[in-house]
Amino acid sequence: MNKVWAVVRREFVERVRSRWFLISTVLGPVFMIVVTVLPALLAGSGGGARHIALLDEGSGTLADRLVTQLETGNQFRVDRVTATEGGAPAAMAELTSRVQANAIEGFLVVSGSTLESGKLEYRGRNVSSIRDVALLQSAARQAVMMERLTRRGVDPAIVQESEARISMTTLRISKRGTTGETSEAAFFLAYIIGFVMYMAIFLYSVNVMRSVLEEKQTRIIEVLVSSLRPFQLLLGKVVGVGAVGLLQMGIWGAAAAALIRYRDVVFGLFKVPAQQAALIQLPAIGTGLVAMVLAYFLLGYLLYSAMFAVVGATVSTDSEAQQAQMPVVMLLIPGILVFPAVLNDPAGRLSHVMGLVPFWSPIIMPIRAAASDVPPAEVAASLAILAVTVVAVVWVAARIYRVGILMYGKRPGIGELVRWARQS
Repeated sequence: MNKVWAVVRREFVERVRSRWFLISTVLGPVFMIVVTVLPALLAGSGGGARHIALLDEGSGTLADRLVTQLETGNQFRVDRVTATEGGAPAAMAELTSRVQANAIEGFLVVSGSTLESGKLEYRGRNVSSIRDVALLQSAARQAVMMERLTRRGVDPAIVQESEARISMTTLRISKRGTTGETSEAAFFLAYIIGFVMYMAIFLYSVNVMRSVLEEKQTRIIEVLVSSLRPFQLLLGKVVGVGAVGLLQMGIWGAAAAALIRYRDVVFGLFKVPAQQAALIQLPAIGTGLVAMVLAYFLLGYLLYSAMFAVVGATVSTDSEAQQAQMPVVMLLIPGILVFPAVLNDPAGRLSHVMGLVPFWSPIIMPIRAAASDVPPAEVAASLAILAVTVVAVVWVAARIYRVGILMYGKRPGIGELVRWARQS
């Protein structure tokens, strides 16, 4: 046991002291702060009213309605330009020069046929701005509708009142009752958890493969196996690297909890207005969800690290490792591909099936738990299946690893791997 502990300590200390660990550990909380604070800052930085022009080519009172509609809400500041008969090209050329000189953002062209055809034209520097174009289209649609109603003898104020915007607040209901968590916050939490689980399991499992391959290439592995059994070496590597992953995820989890608890302080440091800060809804993270995430990460990591260790033990070069790891990576990728479907229907048949398959459950089940309530019996069944699979895979991986770490030359095929597992 002391020999295993020596390997665990070496793998743990070596990675905790690495620059990669320090940078990634710091970037986690920084990323959380950025994705929380940046939307609030952007929401409050509208950039002021856009200065545009409206070129009227004989549209009559429609141009007046357009100017009024565009200037409502202080989103645009409009200069109205009336083109005389035959003078539209000259007016358009002058407005184009103003745009090129940065005097205005752009200009909207409305003609006498706009009311019937519904077609307008906008030219400007900001045509790539989705926000500006959407505001222009909305204002134009509203103005044209009101003008059409007026010409047909319908009071546009009545129609406008009937189309008043409504606001619907969505709150999540769990077994604890109404949590006050919005759908956006639940979606954000589930998405982040799924992404972090995928990256953590993949990166730390690859670390095990890299460690095995490095020791094999330098022939240190021959010295190590002379003083301890191959299984002890494999166990020490997997536990040591896994402890680093748990430490890093624990730091990220503590940072997320602190951000949620002290969100007002964080917003205050970045001088985010209280009105904008109130629009940012942070998810609720319970201890049950934290425990589930850690359990699935640990079991998922053990499962994939054992398979990646086999990859490292059966190859001799980096290029071979890149090719040999693809089948293992392909087992993990479906858990990412079904993100949208699982988030859209966490209780659906696909979510149930994917949550029970051990190769995907470490990603799918935490996502489902973050997005909705998962029956405890289903969680227990999923964990049991995953645990049994881990034991089976580790047992097979240890037998292949025992032979592979001392084999050099041509990469073994599937048949030879099966023979190693049977005979070792």
